[in-house]
This record gives sequence, structure tokens and C-alpha cells, in this order.
Amino acid sequence: MKLENYPIVKVLLPYVVGIMVAYFGDFSDKVCSIVTYVTGILFVASILCSFVKAYKWRAITTTIMVTSYLLAGIFLTNKHFHSPLPDHLMEGNSDWVMRVSEEPTPREKSMKVVAEVLKTSENQKLISKVLLYLQPSDEAHELRYGDLLFVHTNLSRIEPPYNPEAFDNQQYMRRRGIYYSGFVRDGAWHCFGHAPANRLIFVAQNIRNQLTNIYIAAGMNGDEFDILKAILLGDDDTLDPELKASYSSAGVSHILCVSGMHVGVIFMIINFLLKPLDLFRSSKIFKSVLVMLVIWLYAHITGLAPSVTRSATMFSFVAIGQLLRRNTNVFHSLFASMFILLVINPLLLFEVGFQLSYLAVAGIVLFQPKLSAVYKCRTKIGNYFWELLSVSVAAQLGTSPISIYYFAQFPNYFMLSNLSVITLSFVVIITGVALLPVSLFPFLAHYLSTLLTLEIRLMNIMITFIENLPGSVTGNLDYRLSQVLLLYGVILFICLWLYQKHRRFFWTASVCFTLFCISFPVKERMLCRETSYMAYHIRKSSALEFNYHGRAIVFADSIRHAEDKLYQYNIRNHALRHHLQTEMVDLDTVQFDCPFLCKRGNFIRFGNRNFFILTQKQKIWKGDYVSGLRIDCLFLRQNPRMDPEELLAIIPFQEVIADGSNTPFYIDRWRVFCESNHIPFTYTGDHKMTNGR
Repeated sequence: MKLENYPIVKVLLPYVVGIMVAYFGDFSDKVCSIVTYVTGILFVASILCSFVKAYKWRAITTTIMVTSYLLAGIFLTNKHFHSPLPDHLMEGNSDWVMRVSEEPTPREKSMKVVAEVLKTSENQKLISKVLLYLQPSDEAHELRYGDLLFVHTNLSRIEPPYNPEAFDNQQYMRRRGIYYSGFVRDGAWHCFGHAPANRLIFVAQNIRNQLTNIYIAAGMNGDEFDILKAILLGDDDTLDPELKASYSSAGVSHILCVSGMHVGVIFMIINFLLKPLDLFRSSKIFKSVLVMLVIWLYAHITGLAPSVTRSATMFSFVAIGQLLRRNTNVFHSLFASMFILLVINPLLLFEVGFQLSYLAVAGIVLFQPKLSAVYKCRTKIGNYFWELLSVSVAAQLGTSPISIYYFAQFPNYFMLSNLSVITLSFVVIITGVALLPVSLFPFLAHYLSTLLTLEIRLMNIMITFIENLPGSVTGNLDYRLSQVLLLYGVILFICLWLYQKHRRFFWTASVCFTLFCISFPVKERMLCRETSYMAYHIRKSSALEFNYHGRAIVFADSIRHAEDKLYQYNIRNHALRHHLQTEMVDLDTVQFDCPFLCKRGNFIRFGNRNFFILTQKQKIWKGDYVSGLRIDCLFLRQNPRMDPEELLAIIPFQEVIADGSNTPFYIDRWRVFCESNHIPFTYTGDHKMTNGR
């Protein structure tokens, strides 16, 4: 593989760099305007330079082209990052005219609706997406894409994560152009019309609803029906979280989202059914157009996920290649489809599904031929399973580093699950597609739906068996971005060595692997030297952490163990990233001792620092056991009512921290007092973390 044979890469690389510069940079409107004009000028210059064939001008023309595509990446990314509307406009209004811009999603206690704000009640036109949470009702469940709503609610900015390494929902929503959210009570909204912004998406979602009704009429229900919807229609909203976690532990969670395999099966079926059209040139053109229409209709039905759009684009190239009687290079299709998708939406580059999808295909293309050639089976069945195994290993090589980076786990039996479950999922897809035309005959549809249910149950049994095997998952893995890049360096240079046999690639891979191995003890040594204290921000709850060289004691009032949802959402990622051995202790524990910390009542001694927890009805008097002690940090929880001036006279404190268990009134009261007395004050809801060292 030589890059000069892939001219699309010369365009793609600077364009991707431009996207990253715009994403991580913070450009003003003036800078964006300048970038827009310069991009236009350079594009015109690059087109004119393309007609220049003289070798002496080659460096100049290449520089102009690279710069123009880099600026194009910056320009298009800034265009997708819509500037949020002013807070006084969004928060100063409560009546809105909106349009549902995505199919509503049912939640446990609400209906999640992404809507486009069209105008205020005073007919002031706006263009902004918001996230609404509607109280569940029959009317809310009947909402569809394109419905026009009159909504009465107060919108507020989506909050950033207040705890370190927590999921950044604000950034995730920002990539989708959503900056505000609001809770809508029952009766505070009504639907007054229907006007979908995109008619094609509206038609595709109606088709998906009709297909769902066909499966229900055929007798599909329960977990089997939810899995079928996820596999065939890309709808996993009602899928049981525990079942989804089981598929993830077995290393086959990609089955539950429509991907290249699903699009490939649809392509194969349509190509087979339309084979008679290969007889004439005109009919071949009609067949190719029909195949692409079906593929893209299926992509729209399943929600246009990145993996689906990538696969649909690639199979479109295959269909065109068949028409032109040319063998389409897989890398050309891969790079071209990536470039097209990133031009349409540059922010796809930062979607986990997009990254995993392309890395999986790249791994298969690069490594599968070499792995397949290692061993040749004499039987067709043995050869099929060996090919499937080689594909599985190749895809895992491409996705494992970044998958560990995002999900902190590795499925140890991925080969076993891929051999069994993926083979059966292929049968499920075929049976599910076949059930649609058979549904015209209820008697046959009943038997086919029964067969389909048994196939999915068998697949679930396999998943449960693999998940329950000892050591099925290696968890709590922590790879930093530098380690991921080093690991991909190892994989890339090993691949180059396999194809070109140059020793320098092998030695470069060895150096990358050595640095990768050394990075772990270095990181562990740096983390083990940490000594810190932290107050987590948990709404209406308290959690205080004291970390000494990797051992952390967390005093909490609502978290009892590591499986608790509050722990998983607020504390787990921080503990994982810092390699902490966390011990949960009830905050109301009167006495607790360990080598680096002791607690007596509400007084805590950590190292050479003193901490005191002041609660709601607590009253400190002169002569108490903490009277006269120097308090380095005062923790406020549950709205302490004691007068700050009186407390300061009894126990002098150097710093004040208030957590999420306090209400705004008491937070403001202590904030004003601390500012007037020049005492550092921190509210955990104001920052991502509160940390002292």
C-alpha cells in the first residue's frame, strides 16, 4: 500500500486536521469570517493550479491545495457548531413554537424529544435545537417526527460535568447542535400541526413504524422483539440494559446496531433478486440505481447511523463499479466514503461509532488476507469458520485500542462469540427479512416468527453462556490517549512490515511497543504519589474522598457499594483513571481509623490537615472537642443553619466547600460571608472538581 496511489488521502488528511483544529480551538466570529473568505480564495486558486503541469510549480500547487482543504475543515466545522442563542433570550421566555426534529424516545420517567425552536410567542424567529423532557402520557407517546408544538417551559443550558472524568453530556449535545434543555409538565404543551423539515426522513420513519407493526402482528414480542428491532431496524430504545451489557461483555455489541454486515446482507439479497436484470445494458443501469435506492432507504429507516452511512456509501461504490465493470479498490471506497460523510457532517469524526466502524474495516482489509493465508482448511465448512475467525481477529486488531480507551474493558472470548453469535445473527437477519413478505400469509408468518423467536433465544443463550465463563471480561483497563496512539503505531508498522518486509518497520514497531510497555509503570508511579481530597457534586447527596497514594476512602451518605448507580455515574471513572482502590464508608460513621486518616464524629484528620463537616442542625459551642482547633477545610452539607460569624469565632477555618446537598439560599449566604472575610469558598456545582493537594 503506497499513499501516492490514493490521491484522496492528500485531501482527506488536511481536511481532518482542519476539523480537529476547529473542534479543539475557540475561534471568534471575526476569525471565522476571515477563514471563510480565505478558504474561498484558496479553493479558486487550487482549481486554477490544477491546470498547471509544470514540475517547478508542484510544491506551490500542493501547498495551496493542502491549505485550502485544511481551512475548509475549519470552516465547515465552525458552521456545524451553531453559536448558542443568548441566555437572556432563551431563559427570558417561556412560550415557544417548536418542531420535533427527531423521533421521540421513551424513557423510564419521561419522553425525550429533540425539537427545533422556530420562534417565540412574540413571533421572534429563532433557529436552535433544544432537548425536552415531557411527562409521560398517551399524547406524548403519539408524537412523531415533524409535529409542530406550542410549548410552555423554561429552558436552561445543559450543564457540564461537575465531577472529574464524568460523561460530558454538554459536549456530546454540543456536537448535535443542542445547548438548552427543559422539563415540560403534562398539559403545558399541545400539538397543532405537522410539517416535517425533511420529507425523506419522515417517509423512512413511517416505513420503520409500519415494519415494526408487521413484526408485532406476526407474533414477535418481549426481549426477542426488542433485539430484532435493534438488529434490523436500528431501534434499541426499548432494549433491556442488562441484555445490552451482556452482548457488550461477550464482545458482540456491534450486532445490536445496524452496521456493514446488515447492509451487506441487504445488498446481497437485493442483488440476488434483481439478477435477471443483468441481461441488458439498460436494465443493468436500472438495477444499479434500484440497488442504491434500496440501500439508502434502508439506511434512512435505521436512522442513518455512521456505520450504516459508511456502509451504504461503500456499497454504492461497489454497485457503480459493477455497472462500469471495474474492481473497486476497498481503500478508495473507504477513504472516499469517509471524506463524503465528513463533508456532510464534520463532527462525525468525534463519534465513537464512526471511529470504531472505520477502524474495524481498516483492520479487516489490512490483516484478514494475511491471517487467512496462515492456514487452509480442506473442507468448505472448516474454511468458512476459519475465514470468519480471521475476520473477527482482524477487526479486533483495528478496534481494540480505542475500544479499551472508551469502555475500559476487553472481551476475552471475542473469537468464540464471533464464531457462534455472528453466524446465528446472519441467520436472524435473513429470517427477519423473509418474514416481511411472508406476513401476507398469516399462517406461514406465525411459524416463521416462531422460528425467528427460537433463533434469537438461542443467540441469547449463547451470549449468557459466554458472559458467565470465568474471566470473560478483563475490566478496569485504563489506556491514555498517548498509549492508544503507541499501540496503533505498533499495529501500523507491523502491518507495513508484513506487506513490504523492510526491517525498519519491524524495529519501529518494536520501539513503539517498548514505549507502550514502559508507559504503564511510569503512569502507575506518578499516580501512586498523589495525595488529594475531593468533594463530589451529587444532587441532594454528599461524597467526600481522601486519596493517599492510590488508596481512597470515600465518606458518602447515599452510596454503599461500587455497583450503586450514583457511584458508577459520579465516581467510577475518576477512580479508574487514577487507579484508586476505593473503600466506601458511611458518612455518619462516628469513628473510623486507617494509617493515613482518622474520623471522630464530624472531625477528620488527613495527613497534617484538619477537616470538619458542618451539617443542618449542628451547633458548635465553646468547649466542644473541636473548639479552638485550626480547621483547614470546612465542608458544608444539608444546609447548615449555624451562623457563619459565630462559627468562625469558635473554630477558625481556612477554606469552605459546599456540595450538592445544599440549597441555593444557604450556598449564597456562605458565599457572601466568605467573600467579605477573604476566605476561599467553593461550591461543587460551579466547577468540574474540587481538589486540594
